[in-house]
Amino acid sequence: MYRNFQLDRGDHLIGYEWKGARPKAVVCLVHGIGEHAGRYDRIGEAFKENEIAMVGMDLRGHGLSLGKRGHTSPRELIFKDIDLLIKFTQDEYPDLPIFIYGHSMGGNITLDYRKRGFHRTVPQSFIVTSPWILLQRKIPRYLYLFSKMMATVKPDFLMNSEIKDEALGNRNIIDLQPNHHLRHGKISVKTALEGIEIGAALLDDSLKIRGSGPLRPFLLMQGDADKICDPEGSRRIAALEQELCTYIEWEGLYHEIHNGSQTSDGMDVIRTMIDWVKNSLQGRNETI
Repeated sequence: MYRNFQLDRGDHLIGYEWKGARPKAVVCLVHGIGEHAGRYDRIGEAFKENEIAMVGMDLRGHGLSLGKRGHTSPRELIFKDIDLLIKFTQDEYPDLPIFIYGHSMGGNITLDYRKRGFHRTVPQSFIVTSPWILLQRKIPRYLYLFSKMMATVKPDFLMNSEIKDEALGNRNIIDLQPNHHLRHGKISVKTALEGIEIGAALLDDSLKIRGSGPLRPFLLMQGDADKICDPEGSRRIAALEQELCTYIEWEGLYHEIHNGSQTSDGMDVIRTMIDWVKNSLQGRNETI
C-alpha cells in the first residue's frame, strides 16, 4: 500500500510512494484525466515485489491535490510539477536510475516532457500507455473553435469528459480500487485544447526539443480495443520514432491496459513494464 505525503511547500500537490525494502530503480507516475495516483496501487505493489519503487502525485485539479477539478494546465506549470516530482525522487533515491511512466493524458504529458521538459534527460527511459494522441471521439470543428476561444477568456471553464468505467478495463479490478470519490468526469477547455494540440504536434514532430541532450528511448503500449484513445495515434508515433520506440499493441485490451478487459486482468502488461525496467538496468550493468 502506498503512503501519502505533501510534495510541495504550498500545500498544492499530494504525493504517493511505493518504496519497498531495497529498490534498485524508481518509476515516476503521471496519471490520466479524472483519476488519481492511488488507482495505480496494484502496479506500485507489483513494482515493489520486483525491487522497483514508484512515486507519483495527484495532478493539479485531481485527487487530493488542489485546483479546480479537471483543470490541469497550462502545460508549463504541469512541467514544473513534474520537475518537482523528479527532484523529490532524486533526493529520496540518490543514485538510482529513474523512469517516467505516463498513462492516457499522462501519456500525452510524458511524451511532451520527454522532448520539452527541464529534466528530460534525467530519466533513463520512459513508459507510455494509451496516450492521448488521437481521440476515438472526433471533436467537431465548432467545439474545437469554442474551446480555443474559451481557453483565452476562461481557461478553467469545465466540460464533461464523458469517460465511462465500462470503456476502461476489467470492472472487477476497477471497482476494488481505493477512493472512488476522488474520481471525476470533468476537463477544462485549456486542458482539452492542450491535449489536442500537443497530440497533433507530437504526430507532425513539430515540438522543439529542449537543450542538446539526447532523446531517451521509450516503451509505448496500447490496447487495440481502446474506445477512448485511437490506437492509430500510437502506431504513428511508433513509426515516427522507430529507432527509440518499442511498441506493443495488446489484442482485446481496453484503454486501461494495466486493468485488462472483461476477459483479462492486465497482469501481462504490468509484467512487461517490469521487464522493461529490468532490461534497461541490464544495459547499465545492473540487475534486479
